[in-house]
Order: sequence, then C-alpha cells, then structure tokens
Amino acid sequence: MSQNVHIASLVVLTQPDSWRTIHDAILALPGATVPASDPVGKLVVVLETETESDILSMTTQITAMKGVLTANLVYHQIEDAAT
Repeated sequence: MSQNVHIASLVVLTQPDSWRTIHDAILALPGATVPASDPVGKLVVVLETETESDILSMTTQITAMKGVLTANLVYHQIEDAAT
C-alpha cells in the first residue's frame, strides 16, 4: 500500500496586531508554510501532511491561536507519495 501526501491551503484572518505572532507560530508547525501574508491580518497557509486527520488537527491548532478570527480550508488535494 502506498503512502499518501495531503496538501491543503487555508486562508487565515487575524487581528492585525497579532498577525506576525500567528505567522511565526504557523511556521513552527511541521509541514506548514505561509507563502503570502499581509499586516492587515490575512495569511495564506499551505499544509503538507501524511493524513487528512493531520490537516484537521493543524487547522484546529491554528483556529485556537490567540488573535485568529477564522481559518478556512480553501483547497485539499491527495497525492500518492511515490509520484
């Protein structure tokens, strides 16, 4: 059985005074990147994980961060890790 890779993107809205702290906290999560962000409190987050439940867990962690207003999944793709 082959291993899958889950790739997801989120749009995260934060309180403007919290965006940098949240940006850095998201980067500390394994498999998370922030390819775009804006000091008004908008972040695009890409997650690369082994399971769908990891995506859910990381989204829950991000949503629970102080200063996060919303974290919405906008994309999810499953790839065979061998490709």
